[in-house]
Amino acid sequence: MKKSSLKHYITIVRPKNSIMIGLAVIIGIILTDPRQILSIKTIYGFLTGFFISSYSMVVNDIYDVEVDIINRMDRPLAKGYITVKNAWAYSIILLFTGLIFAYFTSILGLLIAILFAFISWLYNFDLKKHGIIGNITVAVSTIIPYIYGNVILAYNGLQDFIVNPTLLSPIVCWFSTVSFFAVTGREVIKTISDIEGDKIRGVQSVAIKFGAEKAAKIGSVFFILAIVCTLGPYIFKHMGEIYLLSVMVPDIIFIYLVNSILKNNSRENALRVKRIALNGMLIGFLSFTIESVWVIIVELTLGGKI
Repeated sequence: MKKSSLKHYITIVRPKNSIMIGLAVIIGIILTDPRQILSIKTIYGFLTGFFISSYSMVVNDIYDVEVDIINRMDRPLAKGYITVKNAWAYSIILLFTGLIFAYFTSILGLLIAILFAFISWLYNFDLKKHGIIGNITVAVSTIIPYIYGNVILAYNGLQDFIVNPTLLSPIVCWFSTVSFFAVTGREVIKTISDIEGDKIRGVQSVAIKFGAEKAAKIGSVFFILAIVCTLGPYIFKHMGEIYLLSVMVPDIIFIYLVNSILKNNSRENALRVKRIALNGMLIGFLSFTIESVWVIIVELTLGGKI
């Protein structure tokens, strides 16, 4: 056993990934009411997402340690800097820290955080081996933080939700739907680039079961569904012309990606499409927020109350 250090315990939680989940909660808050960005619930929400994601990252490395010894010797567990026993203890500490911050938001927030943690564990334990089910699980895990951010602002408790479930923001719901389809498509296309590693793990991915060409087609279907759903907020009058114009940018990006992966389903292009899709989703988030932020700027400029 090699000597562990604080650096290894930081590395194993993959800080960038966990920060992104914390920011996803803040995105949910911004889409609900950007004026609440500086509220205490924003801090609690970010920390909930960060610590539960960190828990998930550690659990992922625990279940993948044997494969990582072959493929990812840069990871602390694979290199022997942290024992599996200590990693489990560390993951539990991270989990309960996240749940404590969730409790500070509301009981409903706590329940959602528990659900998020359970899905993360179930994915690492078993679901990631089951192809499209694993891809969908990743997509569900991606959108839960957005909904969590909405819920902790809209509801003070579980009873509030039971009495009035319609307080869920339609914009958050649309954004979550678009994200779900986009992430699922990205995960399916990612299986093309992960064929060798997935064979070692025993994962029955879409690309392994059906081949790269069909994986490209299935991933493209999900991308197209995401594009179609971006029109929903405008069609149902939840957002206006500013949104419609701005969302054309990510839509064009995803149309380009569909065309690209259908023409070339090589491993190299799948990696490229996966990378560009992430940038497209980030631009998509800006498209969903720009109109709300613009309205607030106008209100401030005109001296209106916010």
